[in-house]
Amino acid sequence: MKIKSINFKKLFIQLIIFFLGLWIIQCGVAIFLNANIGSDPFTLFTQGVSKTLNITPGNANRIITLIILFVLLLLDRSNINIGTFLSIICAGPILDGMILIFNNIMPMNDMHIVLKIFLLVISCIAIGIGFSILKSANLGVAPNDMLVLTIVDKTKKSYTIIRLLCDTFFLVVGILLHGVLGIGTIIIWALIAPSIDFFLERTTKFVHNKILNF
Repeated sequence: MKIKSINFKKLFIQLIIFFLGLWIIQCGVAIFLNANIGSDPFTLFTQGVSKTLNITPGNANRIITLIILFVLLLLDRSNINIGTFLSIICAGPILDGMILIFNNIMPMNDMHIVLKIFLLVISCIAIGIGFSILKSANLGVAPNDMLVLTIVDKTKKSYTIIRLLCDTFFLVVGILLHGVLGIGTIIIWALIAPSIDFFLERTTKFVHNKILNF
């Protein structure tokens, strides 16, 4: 059997693109948590698990993503790639680190609610861009994101519809586990899916045509 050679230069660039996207996503999530007026549904779910098990949000994220990965291994393992495991290993520490950094450089406890909402909207856009960048690296995505993409592939429904349904599930369970629910949760629930949907194709086309086209 012929073994396909690895283009290490291309892989290196893919990893840079992947980690740039992952970092942008976790910056957005850290702002959600620090604003404390409600986080995105999956983070609310993570936050609920964190409180229930008395562990950090980063550790809760790793536990949840490992469980989802196990389910995906049973359903459809074709989309699992190195980036899937990098997300599990690296997303939690990056999130915990960005929470600490933002707490020091941009404390939000006494920030006006209007400014917090503005930052949440900016974060939704940033996460849409970050996820689009990460996915365009073609190294795989985090298990929770892959779950949405797998359902989209199998049902042929739009990304926005499936993402909203999955986010609603995480939202309900997160509330039951005492995650922080607030006005920000509704804003994020409404904006994340269309933000990703808007940037995904555009970013992927740009990265593939301008950066990875060699």
